[in-house]
Amino acid sequence: MSTTATRAQVLPQGSRASRKPKKKWTTGEIIVMVVLSVLVVIVAAPVIYALLNSFRSYAEITKDPMGLPTSFTLDNYVALFQQTDYLQAVLNTLIITVSTVVLLVAIVPMAAYGIERVGGRTSRFLYILFIAGLMIPFQVRMIPLVKAFNDVGLYSTLTSVILVHLGGAASFGILLYCSFIKGIPIEVEEAAHVDGAGRLRTFWAIVFPMLLPVTSAFVIIQALGLWNDFFVPLVFLDSTSAGTINVAINRMVGLLTSQWQLIYTGAILAIIPSVAIFAGFQRYFIKGMSVGAVKG
Repeated sequence: MSTTATRAQVLPQGSRASRKPKKKWTTGEIIVMVVLSVLVVIVAAPVIYALLNSFRSYAEITKDPMGLPTSFTLDNYVALFQQTDYLQAVLNTLIITVSTVVLLVAIVPMAAYGIERVGGRTSRFLYILFIAGLMIPFQVRMIPLVKAFNDVGLYSTLTSVILVHLGGAASFGILLYCSFIKGIPIEVEEAAHVDGAGRLRTFWAIVFPMLLPVTSAFVIIQALGLWNDFFVPLVFLDSTSAGTINVAINRMVGLLTSQWQLIYTGAILAIIPSVAIFAGFQRYFIKGMSVGAVKG
């Protein structure tokens, strides 16, 4: 019997597996990991800081802002809902987010489908008009919109915020959906027309299911943006309203004193839905954006 065979019989099975060469990291991989680690620290540090301070009292925070909590209690979370309008602000934010997203999904895909399939100068003009909306800053439109909503009695209502968001997101939605619809074969729709389906039925029964990848990405982008928005509710909701989450947190900051323990607590609660939405639908978001890029 040869020496190699004898060693193979003597060595246990685990030793054979351990002899596999370990993968060595290249210089490029090390640099990438270092950069990623630095980015993770930069992104996570403020969140961890706010989370720790949400368990500290006002006196502890003002005395030692960088200190650690002496005890982990939920007193700040209870006080946030008892002493402020945070619960109403959460409800307002939820209403604005859900209503705007539903209206966008119901209107924008149909508008993009009509622009892309009808064709002609009118459709081209409408497409350019929507794209031009992306180039006009909101600050330019802000004062005329405030005056217009005030004249019709909609200022300081959730409806005004929903309409502003609807108009602002429509341009991006048209651009996204039109680029995707270009890649859908027209023969599929023609077959539906031969079977007697009208234009509206063809869209909802045939075309819209094909738009689900880009729709999922569009919904996630808009939902996160609406939930975290601060400027539009600040402008279109006056002090008599509870506002949205970010507006309510901003009102806790005073000129002389600020309720830091409640500010950190409210910020942590505001982050949770955003993280949950993105974590739960991350694969749909990535798939929708990648497919939309290929279609475009």
